[in-house]
Amino acid sequence: MRILGLVPSFWTVPEGVRIKANGAWTVGGLPIRHLPSLRLLKARLCFSDEGAFLMDGPVRLPVQVEGPPFEVQGLELDALTGEARGILDDGSAEPLQDLGIDHETGRVLCSVRGGRARAVLSRTAHQTLLDHVEQEGSDFFVIVGPRRVPFST
Repeated sequence: MRILGLVPSFWTVPEGVRIKANGAWTVGGLPIRHLPSLRLLKARLCFSDEGAFLMDGPVRLPVQVEGPPFEVQGLELDALTGEARGILDDGSAEPLQDLGIDHETGRVLCSVRGGRARAVLSRTAHQTLLDHVEQEGSDFFVIVGPRRVPFST
């Protein structure tokens, strides 16, 4: 079976694409470490009411998602418009929303893909975010010009 144009036709694709709790991608229990391949897979990861799938035209390959499949590598904060976007490791940009902390890892997460998935912030994005956080009472906000993005703790 040839899938996503990545696998030669003579090679059988191992069963089970999985995104582990720590965000690591595996196929057939083997880690996927090739960054260009990961970027392609992440760009083709889609979500529906039936679950998560890698999409290649009409082909849908189920994906077991246990943790955040994406990483926010950078932030675009526009003080003039109040727009806040995260640049994901698949090259896409997503509005910065539903910020919170994973209490097991201490990492900052946000919602992506219409709220169907989570992304973890890289160290660089985390530091940029911290430079714009303000506290009001027991609540925290990311300040982007006139906009205040709530931060769940």
